Amino acid sequence: MGKQRRKFETGFKQQIVQEVESGLLSVSAASRKYQISGSVIDHWRRQARQGRLETAPSVRKKFLEQENRELKERLAELYLEVDHLKKLGDWLRRHKNGTPSVSTAESLARLPKGSKS
Repeated sequence: MGKQRRKFETGFKQQIVQEVESGLLSVSAASRKYQISGSVIDHWRRQARQGRLETAPSVRKKFLEQENRELKERLAELYLEVDHLKKLGDWLRRHKNGTPSVSTAESLARLPKGSKS
């Protein structure tokens, strides 16, 4: 069986890098103290200098981010549907009791006496 990889939080990595960079510990002393390979600490130092010292997002975090995107898209679709239904309802209310656009003998007979069309 191979060695199992350990995962470290970003804050822990930054703490070790800061201790080494400030001179509190040498790389070898930090390696012994925290039981981490000196090459790993050097790698973290390079990453910190480049502004890339972060842990990769977990599988759960990736899943939740994807689910969040999908829910936001669905919510936007529902907002559009509600907006269309409101507009349809307004249109129906306006035209329900209004005069039809086509004049027929029946529609003219329903007009109040003395009104002009």
